[in-house]
Amino acid sequence: MNNKKELFARLFVIAFQNKMNLSAFVYKLSKSELIKAIESKEYTDYLDKSLPEIFFDITGNRVNEDNSYGVFNDAYWCGYAYYDLFLRTKKPFAYIFLKLPLTKMVDIYSIYHEMDFSALLEYFAKLCEEKTILRILCENHKISLRKLSLLTGISLATLSKYNADDESLYKASFQNVIKISNYFNVPPTLFIQKLDD
Repeated sequence: MNNKKELFARLFVIAFQNKMNLSAFVYKLSKSELIKAIESKEYTDYLDKSLPEIFFDITGNRVNEDNSYGVFNDAYWCGYAYYDLFLRTKKPFAYIFLKLPLTKMVDIYSIYHEMDFSALLEYFAKLCEEKTILRILCENHKISLRKLSLLTGISLATLSKYNADDESLYKASFQNVIKISNYFNVPPTLFIQKLDD
C-alpha cells in the first residue's frame, strides 16, 4: 500500500470494527514492527502485506476480512491524525502517543476533525509543553522519583533533572535511557528528540 497515512488510519478502523480496545491497540502498535519500519524508513516488503496480515502482526488477532475501505469514523480520524502529527513533528510515535493519548484524541474528535490540521498541531504543541516525558510516565505508573531512583539505580538528582526538562532526558546516557525504558516498558525511541528526515 503506497499511502502509509491511509494504511495507518484503516488499521485503527479494523481495531474498532473488531471491538478491540483501542488503547490496547495503540500500546501494541507503539511496539510493532510497522512502527519500526515507518520510523526507520526500512520497509522492505512489510507494507506489501494485506491489512489483515499487518493487523495480525501487531495484535495477534485474526480478522476474516478487511471492511475498512470507505469508513471515515472517529477511529479513522485518530489514526490519520496520529500519522499526520508524526509527519509534521518528526517525533517518534511513542512520544506522540504519550503526550496525546488515545482517550484525549477521541475527546477532541468533535473539535478538530473538520479543521485544518494546523489547529491540531497547535493543540499538540501545547500538550507537549504541559508535562515532561518522565513526569507523564511516573504519573501513569503512580511512582515517585525517589522510588524510581531506588528501582533503577539512577540518582534522584539525575531523575529530577529529567523530570524538569525533556532536553535533559534527551541528553541522558544510553544506560539511563535503557533503564527507564525497561522499567516503564516503553520503546527507547520515546527518548529520541527528533527522527531523521
